[in-house]
Amino acid sequence: MTAVWSPRPTMIRTPTLVAPVVALTVVAAVAAGCSDDSDDPGPDGPTSTSAASPSTPTAAPVTTDVTIRTVTGGRLPRADRDQLRDKIGETVDEWFDAAYLGGDYPRTDFDDAFGVFTPRARAEAVRDTRLMSNAAVGTTTFGVRALARRVRIDVLADSGRAAGVTVQFRLGMARAGDTGAEREERVSGHLYLTYVAGDGWSVFGYDVRRGDL
Repeated sequence: MTAVWSPRPTMIRTPTLVAPVVALTVVAAVAAGCSDDSDDPGPDGPTSTSAASPSTPTAAPVTTDVTIRTVTGGRLPRADRDQLRDKIGETVDEWFDAAYLGGDYPRTDFDDAFGVFTPRARAEAVRDTRLMSNAAVGTTTFGVRALARRVRIDVLADSGRAAGVTVQFRLGMARAGDTGAEREERVSGHLYLTYVAGDGWSVFGYDVRRGDL
């Protein structure tokens, strides 16, 4: 039986035109089977970023599989696509590690869990802390290891640049209790990102679910 951490998926949007444009464009692109019209029409190959949680140093590394799935609205040069893929992967990984996988458990400090979120999105995520981090179970968790890390990126391009990004993600993890027994869980959904001067790519909205794996 699936354990649902939140009675409804949560999404917030900042007062910007990026959010509706990204969401609507990506939905339209996926529904129509669109892909970008760059010089190299083939899909980007996956790349890997972060390694295993520090809580399980002897475990085999689980890297994040990051792929750009679609580019709509205009061309995006191959070099820019590769760079964007790496940057978005790093941003999502930072949240994965700070909110769920990193740190020494039992753990009470989750102050940096939402460092890649905009201020408004961060405030909302703090209210959804049972869903968006391990803060609610940090004191009863004695170790965390990653089981799966996947990121799929849909890009809205404008004038040869990325104007907005929607990420479909999946994080699988196993949390060990004081007896050593593990509970396998999944956190999945969508993140909506925009570029913030001085901060880089930041999460301004989300639609996330959490339950048993």
